[in-house]
Amino acid sequence: MKYLLHLLLLLFVVGGCANSPDAEEEPGNIVIGFSQSGTESNWRKRHTESIREELDKEGYEVLYRNGFMNQGRQIQDMRTFIAYKVDMIVFTPIVEDGWDAVLLEAKAAGIPVIVVDRDIRTAEENLYLTHIGSSFKSEGNRAGLYITNHFQNSSQSSVKILEMKGLANTSPTNFRSEGFMEVISRDSRIIVEASLEGDFIRSKAKDVFRKYIEENGWEDIDVLYSHNDEMTLGMLEVMEENGIVPGQDILIVTIDGQAEMIENLRAGKVNCVVECNPNAGWYVRNTIKRYLNGNTIPDEIYMPETVFSDKGNLDSIPPRDY
Repeated sequence: MKYLLHLLLLLFVVGGCANSPDAEEEPGNIVIGFSQSGTESNWRKRHTESIREELDKEGYEVLYRNGFMNQGRQIQDMRTFIAYKVDMIVFTPIVEDGWDAVLLEAKAAGIPVIVVDRDIRTAEENLYLTHIGSSFKSEGNRAGLYITNHFQNSSQSSVKILEMKGLANTSPTNFRSEGFMEVISRDSRIIVEASLEGDFIRSKAKDVFRKYIEENGWEDIDVLYSHNDEMTLGMLEVMEENGIVPGQDILIVTIDGQAEMIENLRAGKVNCVVECNPNAGWYVRNTIKRYLNGNTIPDEIYMPETVFSDKGNLDSIPPRDY
C-alpha cells in the first residue's frame, strides 16, 4: 500500500511540473517568422542561408517567406506571421518607407521585430526591436577613399565618375551615395559625371549602361562606382562588348565582395571591392537569445566589414562563400 502511495505521489509531481505555467519555454517551442526581400543575387542567397543556418542551430521553428522584391507581398507575409502568433519576426525590407501599419499590428500583438540588412524609416519610434546590418554610409566612404587616394598624386585636372546606383528609396542606395559624395567632395577635381539606376540587378544595369555608352561614349569616364557586384558584373559584359579594358581604361570600384568579383579583382578587371557582409546569421541568433534572456538590446547592431583592392595583398583574401 505504501509503495502504491509513493508511486501516485511521484506521478502527481512529474505531471505537475510538465504542465506548470511557470516552466521555461524550450528553444524548440520558439517560432520565428523570417521574411526575406528576394533572391536577386548570390549575396542575398548567402544572407538568407546564414540566417536560417544559425536559427536552426538553436532549434527554433522558422517560417520562411520570400518577398520576391515586392513590398506588398512582404507585408502580407508579415501579417501571416502575426496571425500565426509567432514569437518574433525577422525581416529584410526592400525599401525604407511604408512599414508603419504592419509594424503597429505586430506591436499590438506583442511580437518583437528585428530589421536586418536594409534600414527603414517609421513615423513612430519603438516599432521594432533593433536593426542589424551594414553601415552603408561607411561603405560609400570607403569607396570614395580608394578613389581619392588613387588620384592623390595624379596630375589629372579632372576625374569623372559614372555612378551606378541601386534601387531607389532604399537605405543602401541613399547612404552609399551620401558616404561616397562626402569623401570625394574633398578633391574638387573629382566629380560624378552621371548617375544611373540599375536597381541592384545585373540585367538592368547592363541595359542601362549599354544605352549610356551608345549615347555618350565612354572615353570621358575615368571611374565606374557601382553600388553592388551584380550590377558591376553586367557592366563588365558591356565593356567587353565595346572593347573597353576594365580596370585599366576605366577604374572600377564595386560593393559586396562576391566570390566572382574577388576573382575579377585578382585578374585586374576590378580595382577595389568594398565588402558588404552577408553573414548576418550569428548576429540575428545572438540578438534573439539575448532578448529571450531579458538582456537589453541596442537600437543598432553593425557588422564588421573591410576593403579589398589592388593596393593590398590579394593572396590574403579569405575564401568567399557567396
